Amino acid sequence: MSELPAGPPFGPGIDSEYRFLGHALRTLGPVAWRDRDWERLRELRRGFLSERSSAPIGGRRPYFERERDLELYDAFFARRIAWKWAAVLAELTRRSFVPPPGPVLDWGCGTGIAARTWLGSFGAGVPRLGLWDHARTARRFAADRVQEEYPGLVVETRAPDGEHPPAVLLVSHVLSELGEEHRAALIDLARKCAVVVWVESGDRRTARALSLVRERLLGPLQVIAPCPHGGACGVLAPGAESEWCHHFAKPPPIAFQSRDWAQFSRRLGIDLRSLPYSFLALARDAAPPDGGESRILGRPRLLKGHAKVHVCDASGVHERTLLKRDDRELFKSLADPAGKCLVGRFVVEGNRLRPQPD
Repeated sequence: MSELPAGPPFGPGIDSEYRFLGHALRTLGPVAWRDRDWERLRELRRGFLSERSSAPIGGRRPYFERERDLELYDAFFARRIAWKWAAVLAELTRRSFVPPPGPVLDWGCGTGIAARTWLGSFGAGVPRLGLWDHARTARRFAADRVQEEYPGLVVETRAPDGEHPPAVLLVSHVLSELGEEHRAALIDLARKCAVVVWVESGDRRTARALSLVRERLLGPLQVIAPCPHGGACGVLAPGAESEWCHHFAKPPPIAFQSRDWAQFSRRLGIDLRSLPYSFLALARDAAPPDGGESRILGRPRLLKGHAKVHVCDASGVHERTLLKRDDRELFKSLADPAGKCLVGRFVVEGNRLRPQPD
């Protein structure tokens, strides 16, 4: 078993996952961060994690009360989200995915980081970009940032029109904020698009909610990734309540070389090495997966001479045992799954998992 084939080199010293993240790889510049900035970042984070984030959109106060909030968010939290998008887009590129030409909508755009990352990878075919967020200040901020980076692009901030859906819909980190009415409206819009790429956090509750979204989108759309099959989601099967489909992105080197990031980690108590995420990529005209592959989910548990891995395949999600002697290179890579797309063909013998011989 091996990872998906790596893409072509994109310049010395830069991982291919980050070739389109120039804005998020640069150091944050000679900014004198004030104590009140760090305190406001803590407040924003508490807001994201609090129970009020599960209230219906429009029924709570926007996170971003002033432009400085957006500047702070964009400097740190949005960049971590960009690194998750980098992992997703790198996987799509390795799968030879080519988006259709046409307008793109970043729904729930925040500071526009999903759109900016997408444009860095697939911007050549985008004639028009829509940015939508319930916070007007966020829409304006995102539009300004996009136009700074892509000055020739037409950018709109109107509310989405279900009668004229975009070719590509980008959704990022919104599920915990949506009540059922707004979630249903978003899913209805997604079902009308040619391509949907949806990225969320990797916690169990959110990832399982995204799996439910997957079930509601199948039919009009076919899954591209992360699923190795096009059937019912295995984590939603009876008895699989403890499972969730999640992965780990690899932060770029700047996250461990910058004084700003070191302060961010220390002051907010955030482990920069951990970037769990969940995602869906679906397309209207995609060929369904053949169902012969399997995907290792989450973080394997390494023991002496073997590993316990949670594997998704056409039969569901199961805990399997992978022996070190069966594939030493794969076993070594399981110690740190960040940035790895562990998809391949296996032979299952009882509860034992063996890479299928070439």
